[in-house]
Amino acid sequence: MGFNRRTVDFLASLNRYRDILLKTLNVPLLGFIIKRVMDKEGTVFTYIPVNENVEVNSSAALPITIAEYFIHEASHRVILGFCPCRRTMHCKNHDENLGCIFLGEGAAEIITPDVGRSVSAIEAIAHLHKAVDAGLVPVIGKVKFDAAYLGVKKHHRLMTICICCQCCCLARGIHHAPRDVRDVIVKLEGVEVKVSGDCRGCGTCVEACIFKQINIVDGRALIGEECKGCGRCVRTCPNGAIGINVENPEYIRQCIERISAFVEFRN
Repeated sequence: MGFNRRTVDFLASLNRYRDILLKTLNVPLLGFIIKRVMDKEGTVFTYIPVNENVEVNSSAALPITIAEYFIHEASHRVILGFCPCRRTMHCKNHDENLGCIFLGEGAAEIITPDVGRSVSAIEAIAHLHKAVDAGLVPVIGKVKFDAAYLGVKKHHRLMTICICCQCCCLARGIHHAPRDVRDVIVKLEGVEVKVSGDCRGCGTCVEACIFKQINIVDGRALIGEECKGCGRCVRTCPNGAIGINVENPEYIRQCIERISAFVEFRN
């Protein structure tokens, strides 16, 4: 199909009506049919917290190493020429030209001048770091929907590294969906988001959390059980009262093994 004007209009409609569409998944029969179509081959995404307040066990590397590993190991690497979400939502906060990175044999099917370009591992990693420096958050995984709108036949060989903003991402409405849909976004192994005594209960983090997992209770931020560990609250807290700890030294290996079970990204 390719990424043409019709595709852009289709994505725009999905994003503008994301809340309604995700609420529809709660309707028993209709929700079952939609989930079977979109999740038949498995879907998994994991946010990679990449801000300066991430603390890891002294024997472990920083989380961005996970994204770099997949980029290095992939058989193909393609950078999309723009972010579909930011373009269709006319994002005013971030550069729409900082597009997703696609990995694996399926990515080779979307190399056209108006869609994406094939790059080396070095170029892809540089693109990733540019996006992170711009305040965007990478999320890694596999979803059949990406292959569908890009016209990729080998969907089981397409890995996605989305580079997401909090204002335009489709995931903003996922809290409306049933629990099994919300659970396709899996928190990075061993990640814990902590609120310190410096919290003043200002509510800035509540607005930053696209998953609606923070509330102010007794004048202090309280993190919900479905926190996805994306780190947006950490970046926005004006008092530096929220931090991310990763104490499990095996978290990188465990995350790589889990995601690799869903998608073939090597030759």
